[in-house]
Amino acid sequence: MVQRLKEREFEAGRYSPVIMFPDFPVTAASPAPGAGHANIEEAREAADADGTRPILEVPGLAAHPEDWGMKQLGHEELVALFGTTAPTLEQIQACDELIDALGRGESLYVVAHEAGRPAHLYFVGSSSD
Repeated sequence: MVQRLKEREFEAGRYSPVIMFPDFPVTAASPAPGAGHANIEEAREAADADGTRPILEVPGLAAHPEDWGMKQLGHEELVALFGTTAPTLEQIQACDELIDALGRGESLYVVAHEAGRPAHLYFVGSSSD
């Protein structure tokens, strides 16, 4: 999942330095000038300490809470933030406290629901620099 998303965003060129400050959230109408580098690693090197800003910086999904990588927001955290384990996209986007759950260099995802069914994945991360 994360690798496919990384490749999609890389191929679209929605990363710095191709687009210095990509707009979020990414939609079908988001600019897509195309990749400006031969591969993701080259793009990360070109971005240097500024970082690429989007998903290209995430190593993958964390298998365990103590692992490095993107983590899923847990049930207790979901209820504390949204009052439910099945928040809507609107609830997630309106939640200013979501970023507070992250330390430097951490990222997480939340499954957003529509009509009680999973419909979107919402990614959020914090820079490590």
